[in-house]
Amino acid sequence: MIAHWCTPDEKSALRPDRLSKGSLWHKVKFIHDEDQKCTSEDLVIVSFDRLVSQRIKKNLYQFSATPSQALNIVDCGNFIQKQPDSIIPLLKEINESGAVSLLLGAPLGFMRHQINGMRMASIIRESNLDDDIHLRTDSPGPLFQYIGTQRHLVTESHLRVEGHLRLSDLREDLSLAEPCIRDSGAMIYHCDSLSAAEAGYLTGMSGSGLSVMEACQLFRYAGAAQSLSSVGVYGYNAEADESGLMANALSQMIWYMLEGSTLREDPAKSTLTQYVVQSKDHEHTLLFYKSEMSGRWWVDNKDGVKVPCSYMDYRKSCEEDYSELIIRTVLG
Repeated sequence: MIAHWCTPDEKSALRPDRLSKGSLWHKVKFIHDEDQKCTSEDLVIVSFDRLVSQRIKKNLYQFSATPSQALNIVDCGNFIQKQPDSIIPLLKEINESGAVSLLLGAPLGFMRHQINGMRMASIIRESNLDDDIHLRTDSPGPLFQYIGTQRHLVTESHLRVEGHLRLSDLREDLSLAEPCIRDSGAMIYHCDSLSAAEAGYLTGMSGSGLSVMEACQLFRYAGAAQSLSSVGVYGYNAEADESGLMANALSQMIWYMLEGSTLREDPAKSTLTQYVVQSKDHEHTLLFYKSEMSGRWWVDNKDGVKVPCSYMDYRKSCEEDYSELIIRTVLG
C-alpha cells in the first residue's frame, strides 16, 4: 500500500485561504483516506519536506479545477524514509498502478532512483560530468537530454557527451523542447533554471534563466507526454522563499502539467500521415509521421520504432541539414 510509505499532512495546513466552489481543492484525493487507490488517471504527489509541501500545495489547491479529462491529484503527504534507495519500492508501486509520480522537494540523492534507467529530460541551468554524481551509475545509462542550460555554465566535454537545448535556443523556439520531453520516461526540474527575478531573487540563483510562463509551458509538454511516468522538483528552499513567488511559480507549473495531460496521445492509436524524405544520394530514406489530431511529429528510428520529433526536424531533413536528433536516432 502506497499509504504505508508516507505520513499525511494536516488538511487544514493545505486548505487554501481563498477557497471557491470551483477550486482544485475539491478534486484532490488523499491517499490516507479510506479505500483510496491509484489508477492510470492519477498524478500521485509525494513530498519530502513538510514546509515545502504546505507552501506549494496551498497555492496549487486554490487554483481553478482542471478539466474533467485531466489527471487527478492523489496527495500522499510526506515520504517517511530518508535513505534514497528506499524510494524504489514506492515508485515501483506507483508505476505499476499506471499513475504518474510527482516528487516535491526530494534531496538530490533521490534523482538516480527516480530515473532508474529511463530516458531523462532535465530542465536545469548547468550540468557537468563531475557534478552529476546524483544521476550517474557505473553502468552505461540512458540518454540524458538537458533543457535550458546556459553555455557559460556547461563544460565543453559535457556538451559533446549529452544532448543540450540551450536557453538561447528555447528563447527562439520553446517548442524545440516538446519532442525531448515527450520521448522521456522521467523529467527533472531544478529550481535554479528559473531566473532570479522570476523567483523573487533567491540567493544563489542567476539573473538569466527561464520565465515562469516558459517553465509552465515545459510542464504542459510534460503533462501531454504519454511515456512520462515520473517528474521530480528539486532545489526548492522554502525558508529562503520569503516572498512566496517561487512556491507560487511551482504551483502554476504543476497546474499546467495537469492541464497538459488532457492532450496525451498514443501514436499507435492515432491517425498519422506519412512523409517520406529521400536523400539525394538515395542512401537514406527517412519516414516521418504527423498526427492529424494534434499536429505532433514522429520519425522511424533505425529499428523502425516511432521516435518523437518536431516539424523543424522534418523541414531540415528535406534540405539534408539533419538535426542532432535525426543523426543520433536514425542516421547514427
